[in-house]
Amino acid sequence: MNNNNNNRFSRMKSKIKNFFIKLRNRDTSFLIIALCIMLLATAVVWRYSSRSDNGQGNLAEEETPGGDILVHEDPYEEYVQGIIDDFQNAEDDDDEDDEGVKTQETDLKAMSAPLSGEVIREFTIDDLVYYEAIGEWRVHKGIDIKPRDTLLIESALAGKVEAVNNSEITATEIIIDHGNNVKTLYSNLVSANVKVGDTVEKGQVIGNLGKTVSIEATDGAHLHFEVIVDGKQVNPLDYITIE
Repeated sequence: MNNNNNNRFSRMKSKIKNFFIKLRNRDTSFLIIALCIMLLATAVVWRYSSRSDNGQGNLAEEETPGGDILVHEDPYEEYVQGIIDDFQNAEDDDDEDDEGVKTQETDLKAMSAPLSGEVIREFTIDDLVYYEAIGEWRVHKGIDIKPRDTLLIESALAGKVEAVNNSEITATEIIIDHGNNVKTLYSNLVSANVKVGDTVEKGQVIGNLGKTVSIEATDGAHLHFEVIVDGKQVNPLDYITIE
């Protein structure tokens, strides 16, 4: 009987040891699961040790009074293994999610320029830019593109129109949600060809440039373009080329 118990404990010890070796390089958010397994293993050892000390060790070699446990069956081994398997399956799901995020990041490279022309003001989130029209220094969260051949503005990616705003600060402004926490913003427009809720395709005309009274009016007709990822502006020139 003691040899059978020792074999069970050895198998369980080996499984838990391998489990914790894998856990070292995993997300610590699953630590509570590991602790539960440790406590469960301790309880199993204590139970069998207690049976042996009380002279009840032969119970594992016979059927229980209810006839549920067969010869040499360990009622806890399968349960412990099930918890370990569930943990590993959850980790595999997280790995698949991470691969999905990488794909989303790559999709930004498919972005096209909303307008051909010349960049007259670059992305300067860390520096202040002086706006003559309002006499203030501000950061510049996007790029300004002076048109070359057309005043028509195109959507940089497929998506859904989230907002169409009008103000003296931005003139007409369009925000498009492309999913995966990616948005683009187009402002300093004179008109919009889309409305909130519209679905647009990449390259679809969404608005027009012209003379405005925005804070960038002194720069003439141009597009102010922003790329927003996870709620933060990033440099559009990391994803598009203006020609």
